[in-house]
Amino acid sequence: MKHYKRWIIAGAALTAAVVLLLCVAGVFRVREVTVTGNEYYTKEQIADFVIGDGLKRNTLYLYVRYNYMEHPEIPFIDAFEVKVDSPSSLTIRVYEKNIVGYVHYLGKNVYFDKDGIVVESSDQEIEGVPLIKGLTFDRLTMHQALNVKDASIFGTILNITQLLDKYGLKPDEIRFGNNLELYLSMKDVTVNLGTGDHLDEKISRLKKLEPDLEDKSGTLHMENYTDESTHISLEASR
Repeated sequence: MKHYKRWIIAGAALTAAVVLLLCVAGVFRVREVTVTGNEYYTKEQIADFVIGDGLKRNTLYLYVRYNYMEHPEIPFIDAFEVKVDSPSSLTIRVYEKNIVGYVHYLGKNVYFDKDGIVVESSDQEIEGVPLIKGLTFDRLTMHQALNVKDASIFGTILNITQLLDKYGLKPDEIRFGNNLELYLSMKDVTVNLGTGDHLDEKISRLKKLEPDLEDKSGTLHMENYTDESTHISLEASR
């Protein structure tokens, strides 16, 4: 009889534990996700990286997972934080790598920051990050600077990419000539910006000219353009 009562008590306790577990699983189920700091990925992509599916969609699990355990690596992301706002909602704050451009190397897209340090090698192309051509280097190592002859070129790259972003221009590629003259490829037009002087004035003017270049092809000469000397010519393709 005593054994029978013990079985009844154990069964009741187990049932209560299962019911409690199901209640907790239901209450602490992720239903709303807020993502901040993301540009390279969509909200849905970040949520998929961090949360996944199945049992991982439990806010208690995610709190413990991302506050007391090592974070998984996500391409183009330096770090991320997970904050539980309520039993059914959380916020993911991502800190993306500071990328100014990329080069093609051995079949990969190699991304680098403002100092020329390689931060990522991937098959993926990130929208809004320009392809840089004309850089010459004899080796490439992750988390080290590209071994170029003149490291000041990275300052020029940072400057031009910031100006392009400022004026809302998105060239197909940025290219450096043998004497570090700067070229932009915009569909069928190559824009010659010269060696980097008066870039703000040149890019500002280029933005105004952009609609007129839609059906043109050739080389737009802006290497000598300044606010005082406004000569610009389009050399048609032969």
